Amino acid sequence: MLLAPKAFDVLRYLVEHPGRLVAHEELLDALWPKTYVQPEVLKSHIAAIRAVLGDDARKPMFIETMSRRGYRFIAPVTEGASARGAAGSRPAKVLVGRDDALAQLHQCLERMSSKGERQIVFVTGEPGIGKSAVADAFIDRAAEASPDIRLARGQCIEGYGSREAYYPMLEVLAGLCRGDGGDAVVQILAAQAPTWLVQFPALLTPDRSEILRREVLGATRERMLREIGDALEGIASRSPLVIVFEDLQWVDYSTVDLISVLARRRTAAKLMLVGTYRDDEVALSEHPLGALKQDLRSRHLCHEVALGRLSEAQVVDYLVAEQLQSPLPDGLAAVVYRHSEGNPLFMIAALDHLIGRGLIAREREGWRLRRPLDEIGLAVPESLREMIEIQIERLSPEEQRVLEVASLTQYRAFSVIARAAAAMDADPGQFEKVCERLSRQTHILLSGTLEELPDGTVSAFYEFAHTLYREVLYSRIAPGRRARLHRQAAEWAEVRFSERLNEAAPFLAHHFEHGFDWARAVRYLQIAADTAGRRYAPREATALLQHALELCAKLPEEERATSETGILERLAAMYVVSFDARAVETCETLAARAAAYGLIDLEVKALIDMAYPLSWVDRERCLAVVDRALRLSAQQSDPLKRARTRASALVRRIWVGGWNERDAEDCRRALEEIRRVGDRLLVAAHLIDFNFIRWSSSEYRAAHQDTVESLAVLVDGGTDNPYLSVAHWLSEFTLPWSLLFLGKWGEALRTLAAEIALADKNGDHYRAQTLQLYRAWIHSHAMDPPGVLEICNSVLPSLDEPARRPWRRFCQALAGSAEAASGRYDVAAQHLLGARGEMDRQPVINDWYCRLMLEEALTELWLAKGDLSHARPEAEHFLELTLATAERTWQALAWEASARVAIAQRELHRAQNCIDHALAAMEGFEVPLAAWRVHGSAAELYRRRGNNGSAGRHRALARATVLELANSLADHEPLRDTFLSAQSVRNILGNAARITRPTPRP
Repeated sequence: MLLAPKAFDVLRYLVEHPGRLVAHEELLDALWPKTYVQPEVLKSHIAAIRAVLGDDARKPMFIETMSRRGYRFIAPVTEGASARGAAGSRPAKVLVGRDDALAQLHQCLERMSSKGERQIVFVTGEPGIGKSAVADAFIDRAAEASPDIRLARGQCIEGYGSREAYYPMLEVLAGLCRGDGGDAVVQILAAQAPTWLVQFPALLTPDRSEILRREVLGATRERMLREIGDALEGIASRSPLVIVFEDLQWVDYSTVDLISVLARRRTAAKLMLVGTYRDDEVALSEHPLGALKQDLRSRHLCHEVALGRLSEAQVVDYLVAEQLQSPLPDGLAAVVYRHSEGNPLFMIAALDHLIGRGLIAREREGWRLRRPLDEIGLAVPESLREMIEIQIERLSPEEQRVLEVASLTQYRAFSVIARAAAAMDADPGQFEKVCERLSRQTHILLSGTLEELPDGTVSAFYEFAHTLYREVLYSRIAPGRRARLHRQAAEWAEVRFSERLNEAAPFLAHHFEHGFDWARAVRYLQIAADTAGRRYAPREATALLQHALELCAKLPEEERATSETGILERLAAMYVVSFDARAVETCETLAARAAAYGLIDLEVKALIDMAYPLSWVDRERCLAVVDRALRLSAQQSDPLKRARTRASALVRRIWVGGWNERDAEDCRRALEEIRRVGDRLLVAAHLIDFNFIRWSSSEYRAAHQDTVESLAVLVDGGTDNPYLSVAHWLSEFTLPWSLLFLGKWGEALRTLAAEIALADKNGDHYRAQTLQLYRAWIHSHAMDPPGVLEICNSVLPSLDEPARRPWRRFCQALAGSAEAASGRYDVAAQHLLGARGEMDRQPVINDWYCRLMLEEALTELWLAKGDLSHARPEAEHFLELTLATAERTWQALAWEASARVAIAQRELHRAQNCIDHALAAMEGFEVPLAAWRVHGSAAELYRRRGNNGSAGRHRALARATVLELANSLADHEPLRDTFLSAQSVRNILGNAARITRPTPRP
C-alpha cells in the first residue's frame, strides 16, 4: 500500500491509539508541532488512507469519523500492549482544578466495571464552568484505560429540541448502530427494543419494517422505557457502556423518564450514564430534572459531581501549563482570577481579550506583559458576555457575519452548507474557509469534521466552543435580519429534505416560527407531534400541538379555521384514546370553533367524539350532546357523512341511554348506506361500533365474526396504530363478551390472556385491569366466586377516579354476586346496594346493562338468605329491566329467577308460566348461559309436579349444555373442575363420578 509520508504518519498515530477518539487538535499538534496547518490537509490525508484501505466513510471498517471531534481507529490491533503504552504520551488538553471531579467519575466507572453496579452521575455547574471539558476528559481517559469500553454521546438542544422526545437517546443509539459492532447493536434492538429500532427506518428492509410495525402494535411510553432498559443492559453485557447526555437543562420529559427508569432498575449492569447540566436552570421549580435528581439522591441512586470555580492557585496552574518552559509574570494570575472569578470560560476569554488588545503576549519563551498590571486590570471587561462581545468586535466584518449566521443553529454544532444557504449570498467554500480560520485562531469555534446530511450530502460541520458564544452572537443580529435568516434557512431545508420532512420537522418549525412564517411553523409543529406520537410520548406530542394552537392565533382569519380546527381535532383524538379527561373540554372547544367557522361536518364530528369521554362521568349531558349531533346532521350536505353521523350517534345513544329498538334499526340502515360506498376501512370501523348493538341484542356469533374480520381490515389497512383507536378498544368488549355468551369460555379466556399480555407488555395498566374484569365475568358464570373476588379485590382500589365509574360499578356487581355465592351476605349487599346508589345519583355509560347484573345478583342474594319477601319484588324488577332490552340471555335468566322464587313460594302454576316464558325467550337464539339454568329449573319444576318425562327431557338438555360449557375449557384448566363441582351444576349432572369429554368420531 503506497501512502505519502505524512498520510502514513496519520495512519500510524491512529493505529497507536486504537479504539479511542483522537481529536483534530491532537493529530495536528502531534504531527505538525509548532506549525500552523490548515485542517483541510488532515481531511485529505484521511481520504487518502481510506482510498488505500478501501474504507467507506459511511460504513467504516478502519477509521471512524467522530462527529465534529476527530477520528477513531476501530479495526482490531494485534499488538495492543504497545498501543496502550503509547496512549499515555498523547498531548492532553489543559484541564486544571478538576482532579477531584475526575476521580469521582473514575470511582463510579470502577464500581460499574468491577462490580456491575449501574451508575447515574450528574456533572453540574454554572455556564462556562467546564462541564463538557470534564466529560471529554473522562471519556478520553476511560477509553485509554479500558479499550473494550463502548462510549456514546447524546446532546439535548434548545428550542423545540427540548420537546422532541428522547432526542439524546436516539442520538446515542444512532451512534452505536453506526459504530464498531453496530450490527450487534441492531440485533439487540430487534430482539429487545423493537419500539426503538422502528425509529430508525434507514436500518430496516421493507419486510422487516412491516414485521416491526405489527410487533410494536399498541406500544406505549411504559413499553418504550422498559425496552430501552433491556436493550442497554444487553449492549452493556457485551462490553461496558458509558453514555453521556450533555446540556440536560434542555432535556425533554421522556428522557427524564428514561433516566429515572435506568436509575431504578435493580438488575446488575455495566452501564454508566453521565449527564451535564447548568444547575441554576435545573433549580427552577418546574424543571422536571430537578425533582428527579432530588428523589434519586435521597434513594442513593445517583451521584452529583458539582464543579466549582477555580481558585487563584488553579489559575496559576493553567497559565503555567500553557507555557511550561518559562516563569509566570508576577501578578498576571491575580488579574485573570480577579476578573474571571475562577470561571474557566471567562478566564480563557479574558486571556484572548488581553492578547487581542496587545496587553499581554503568549510567546515561545512564555507569557510576557506588554503593559503595566494596573492598565491590564482596567482593560478587562466585567462580565463574560461583555468579554465575548468585545472578542467578536475585534473580528473582521466577514467573520462576524459568518458567526452570526452560524448562531441560528439550535445546537452547538452547525452545517456549513445549511448555514451558508441561510445567508443566501454566501459561498459555502468561503463560509467554510472562514470557519476553519476561526477554529484555528480563536476559542469561539472548534475545528470541523465532515458529516452526512439527511439527504446524503456531505458537509463540513463546526461547533461553538460554548453555548454562550452562540447566544451572544444570536442576540447581536437585528430582529428583521434575524427573521429573514431563519426563514431562508427553513426554506432551504424544506426543499433539501423534502423526502425526510419527519426528521427535519423540529428544525423547520423552529426556523419558520422565528422567521414569522406562522402557517408553515404550525404545519411542521404538527408533523413533529406525529413523530412524538410514534415515539409513544404523548406529553411532547400534546405540547407541540398546544404550541401550534397558540401560533394559530397569529394567522390571518381566512387561514386560521383549517389549522386551528385540525389541531383541536388531533388533540381531542389523542385525549380520547388515552382516556384523558381533557378530551371533553377539547371537543367542546373544537365544536364551538367549528360552529363559529360554519364547519357543520366538523362540529357534528366533535360532538360525536365528545360523547364517549363525557359518558364516563355524566350520562344526561352525554345524551344531550348526541341528540344535538343528530339534529345538526340534518344540515350535512353529504349523504355519507349523514349516515356516518347517524351510525355513530345511535350506537352511543343505546350504549349510554339503554336499549331502543328504533335507534337500533335506524343504525342498521345507516350502516347499510356506509357499506354501499365500498370503503373497507370505513365500514370496518363502523361495524365494530355497531357490533355492540348486535351483541346486546343476542347476535353473539355475528358480532364476534364481524369484529374479527373488521379488526383484520384495520390492522392490514395501513393505519398507524389501530390498537390506539376507539374501534380497537370497543373490540376488546365485543370479542370476549360474545365468546362468553356463546359459551366458548376457553376461547374467551385465551383471547383475554393475549390482550392482557399485550397490555402488560405495553405498560397499559388501565386496559389490563378492565380486561381482568372481563375474565372475572367468565369466572362468575363458571361458578367460581373465589376467582372472581381475587380479581375484583385487586382491581377495585384503582377504580376510584370519576372517569372509571363505569368499570367500578361493573366490578362491584361482580364482587357482590361472588360474595353472595360465598355466603357473605352483608358484604354482598354493601357492594350491590352501593353500586345501585351510585347509579341513581350519577348515571354513566353502560349503567342500564350493569343494572341487569345487579338485579340478578340481588335476587340471588335474597333467595340465598331465604328472604322471599325481598326476593320476589327484586326478581320482578329484574324481569322488568330485561324486557326493556332485546337481550334474550338476560330475559331468559330473569324468567328463570322468577320461576325459582315461585317454586320457593310453592306457586307452581306461576313457576310454570315463568318457565314457559323463559323457554320462549330462548327460542331461535344461541343462549347457553341461560339454557342450562332454564332447563335445570324446568326439570326441577316438572319433578315437583310429577311429570317425570318432561323432567328427564329438560335435565338432559341442561346436562348437554353444561358439558358443552365445561368442554370449551381445556382439561388442565382448573376452572373446568370448579364449574363441574358447583352444587347447582352437580344437581343437574347427578352423581356421575367423572365427567369426560365425548370421544371424537373417527
